[in-house]
This record gives sequence, C-alpha cells and structure tokens, in this order.
Amino acid sequence: MRKLTEKDLMNNAFKTAVGREERFISKYFFWSKRVRDKELAALFSDFAVASRSRVAKIKKEMNKYNIK
Repeated sequence: MRKLTEKDLMNNAFKTAVGREERFISKYFFWSKRVRDKELAALFSDFAVASRSRVAKIKKEMNKYNIK
C-alpha cells in the first residue's frame, strides 16, 4: 500500500477545508434569508462573509503550494 506524501495530505486538507467553508456559506446565506429577526439575519450574513474570507485565504495558500 502506498504511503501518502505530505503534498497529498496538504491537498486533501485544503480541499476539505474549502468544501466545508463553501457549505457553511450556503447555509449561512440560506438562513440569513429565512429568519425574520433582522439582527439574526445580519449575524448570518456576517458569518457568510467571514467564511468567504477564509475560503480566499485557503485558496491563496493552495496557490502558494501549487495545489489545484
């Protein structure tokens, strides 16, 4: 059985992190539109923005390590 290289592990970790954050963005956007309380809607919108920021940071690191 082949051992995973550090590049394989990083590839998997980064792609998993991006996928997780993108699911969070979808969920936060959905809930920001569904809740009636304006403060909660704003909070969910803020969460979505933070997740988008994390995705951008992760993708920047992926480019640094030439991970597609």
